[in-house]
Amino acid sequence: MLDLLKNIENVLLFTLWCISASLIVLSISVALWLCIRRLRRNARDAGIRERQSQFESYLQELLMLDTFPHDFELPADIRADRTAVTTGLLKFFKLVSGDDSLKLKIIVEKLKLEDIVTAHVTWGNRGKRMRAFHVLSFLDSRSSLKTISNYIFSSDKYIRLSVARCIARRQVLSLISEVAESISYAFPNDEKILADVLCRFGQKSIPRIESMARTNPNSTIVAGVLEALIILRPEDCDLDLRSFSEHEDERVRAAAVELSTIVHSFEQNDLLLQGLSDESRKVKIRALKVAAREKRKDCFADFYRLMNDPFMWVRYWAMRAALNTGQSGETLMRSISRQPTTVGDLANDVLMER
Repeated sequence: MLDLLKNIENVLLFTLWCISASLIVLSISVALWLCIRRLRRNARDAGIRERQSQFESYLQELLMLDTFPHDFELPADIRADRTAVTTGLLKFFKLVSGDDSLKLKIIVEKLKLEDIVTAHVTWGNRGKRMRAFHVLSFLDSRSSLKTISNYIFSSDKYIRLSVARCIARRQVLSLISEVAESISYAFPNDEKILADVLCRFGQKSIPRIESMARTNPNSTIVAGVLEALIILRPEDCDLDLRSFSEHEDERVRAAAVELSTIVHSFEQNDLLLQGLSDESRKVKIRALKVAAREKRKDCFADFYRLMNDPFMWVRYWAMRAALNTGQSGETLMRSISRQPTTVGDLANDVLMER
């Protein structure tokens, strides 16, 4: 019996030893594989940097010439490196302007570099693809615009965002509705991203984006349009801001309140006061921030009322707005700061920030 137990024990010990040895071999193998992969990646990246440096030097020499030679050609090893070509072109397009920018576009055409960049759109990681779209946005060809527009509704939302910004750079107003739809579905809870894209189309896009606000049922698009108009600051606005101030989406109501204080042709008092009484804390905070910026003394009673709001940030911005009204606001704040309550502590903090 004892011999049997010893045999079992020996078998178990041998099995454990084999497992431990296997794990050690596996660990060493994985470590070696990672080291080899890192070395190969470093060598590849070093090669890309070297070819990119050669490519940039080549572009620099061409840009310095008054006229291009008839037979100039890109070395084959550089042409085969899409990453080096795309990254180098993007760097130059960001740096040059005026005549040099025109010359660079001619170089791209003469060397047929657009095909290389276009091939990069479907190859590599997200960052490399986004760089390729960015380069194409600097070109004037129809083929480059077609390539960009084909990816408006890409499955990758960040590719969508990059494409939308590229279309805005090209100032293609005919695609602005598609851009809005794409970004609103990619980022349904962030109207500020859509606003950033729309405002890149510039002042001439105002009639088109106003039209979207009137006809599109998507709340994110409506809110994004209003936020874009806040950035563009049009002197006049054809939108019925009062109807937007009663919209079911709090983002739309908040944007309508601020836009009403920017548009010169709109009587602003109604919507700002309405915003201070809105049931949504998002709208109240937005209205308080606007009132603080505008130093609205006529809203002093609303500021005082909102200093007792259940939500802390509403109380905070109500105090900031009251403090911006002048001496009366400062006197009130100092009085509140002496109270041994949380409201008094908050008032003291606001005074110290000032």
